[in-house]
Amino acid sequence: MNPRTLRVLEYDKILARVAQFCAFSGGEELALALLPSDDLLTVQEWLAQTNEAYKLLDQKTDISFGGVHDVRPLLDRAERRAMLLAQELLDIRNTLLRSRTLHNTLTKLESSFPRLAEIAANIEPCSHVIAEIGRCINERGEVVDGASEALSRLRSELRIAQERLLSTLDRIIHGGDIRPYLQDALVTQRQGRYVIPVRAEHKGQVAGIVHDQSASGATLFIEPLRVVQQNNAVRELELQEEREVRRILTELSELVADEAIYVRRNIGILAELDFIFAKAKYA
Repeated sequence: MNPRTLRVLEYDKILARVAQFCAFSGGEELALALLPSDDLLTVQEWLAQTNEAYKLLDQKTDISFGGVHDVRPLLDRAERRAMLLAQELLDIRNTLLRSRTLHNTLTKLESSFPRLAEIAANIEPCSHVIAEIGRCINERGEVVDGASEALSRLRSELRIAQERLLSTLDRIIHGGDIRPYLQDALVTQRQGRYVIPVRAEHKGQVAGIVHDQSASGATLFIEPLRVVQQNNAVRELELQEEREVRRILTELSELVADEAIYVRRNIGILAELDFIFAKAKYA
């Protein structure tokens, strides 16, 4: 069918309406790229797939593509040995979880929905990728203490060092010799250091390092000399923690890169299924 005929039929508007029923961008791409076929067997197969999806949606409403992301750009980055962020790795895990669920659900229904089951059977569960990312990253996209022994130890040491530092600062701000010079009796952070807010006119009364000032200039944020070493200890532990987190994320990214061929194939299968179910929903 030539392009002019498709324009006259407003074929693009039909595709756009079908695409609205897709759950993620992979399915949308297939929907918007669909062209009519003059091969009878191909058309019959497409219709049979849509018919199966239509019947399955009518019987089983929990078929869902929720949590699926088009993670192909993330796979490209991982294969170039870039470090993926925790949330990006979590998106990959959630996508694999959904693909595994669809694989299990549809293959169990092979006797009634053979075409959908045949497509889903090609999904690679990638269970070890799911498990390792889940072991290291929680649902909030945070690297957990148990991701490594080193990280657990560093965070424990960091909490102790922070508690000691804050205890010292608490004694300072509530001491009678400094309290009159403070804007507020509180501890805050500036440039990664724990500081106290001192009225600018009294800066000479508090021995310490100025790290910042308020917008009005009325308050200076000073690190008392008494806690410089404790601040240094906290900062060193924070940097070690950051390095360990980056090491863990790098290892997970390398794992994803090693399995990218299977994850990428899963995305293609999910896109195909998403498109088929979108046609059924439109029908």
